Amino acid sequence: MPLDPIPLEPRPPRHKPNEIRTYTHVSDMELKAHIFFPEDYSTIDRGSAFVFFHPGGWDRGEPQWGYDICHRYASFGMTAISFQYRLSSIGGFSPLDAVSDARSAIRWTRQQADGLGINPSRIVAGGISAGAHLAACAAIIKEPDGTVADSDFSTVPDALVLQSAPVNSAMDSHFIELLQGRDNPENCSPAHHVRPGLPPMCLIHGTADEIVPYDYVKDFTTKMREAGNQCEMYPFEGTDHFFIYNPNPSRVWELVDGFLSNLGYIEGS
Repeated sequence: MPLDPIPLEPRPPRHKPNEIRTYTHVSDMELKAHIFFPEDYSTIDRGSAFVFFHPGGWDRGEPQWGYDICHRYASFGMTAISFQYRLSSIGGFSPLDAVSDARSAIRWTRQQADGLGINPSRIVAGGISAGAHLAACAAIIKEPDGTVADSDFSTVPDALVLQSAPVNSAMDSHFIELLQGRDNPENCSPAHHVRPGLPPMCLIHGTADEIVPYDYVKDFTTKMREAGNQCEMYPFEGTDHFFIYNPNPSRVWELVDGFLSNLGYIEGS
């Protein structure tokens, strides 16, 4: 995965989506799905899907930050979607709202499977930093009672690819501040809800990450494996949260591509 653009001026994406659709209406807002179709796309296809949640510390960012990632996986035959979600910097929202949006995004992707030309049982959720937290929450933390809009469509992705993921968000002071006291931080911390039967995961993390300590992710990986889940953890020595000091960027792509290829979600790399 490429570096998190937060500490830098975000680079303009090299690619643009084929379509932008509204996936849900919340708080007088239309939240958008930015869709990249594979070459020779057809609604009769039943390929895999890659859904992406951008970084930004839960309070900034935009779907455009995921355009080049989505284009990459569309080039491998996946329908790839970069999703907008509510940010804590506007409207009095909190990360709880963003988690709800991530669940809605995955549910919408399954609901629209025929029109998107995908297999609803082959959805990969990817994210960087805060976006990785949202994807992990959708996979691990059960929805609160009474919030399921359509129980026929699960919000749990079938696999996850996470970079610099705040898996133990209950230890993140910025996250706790953004919660505004609306919930116990442990209730929306993936590390506190590990259990058997979770989707396979690939985690990419820098050992010099000072925002999300590497040991948190290492402990999370141990819990996942002890529960019998597939969890591949790839540390990058000396690399920080933003992967600025990554001496071998292509190696990140090789690991992610290999993970998806082994699951049968892509061919080649």
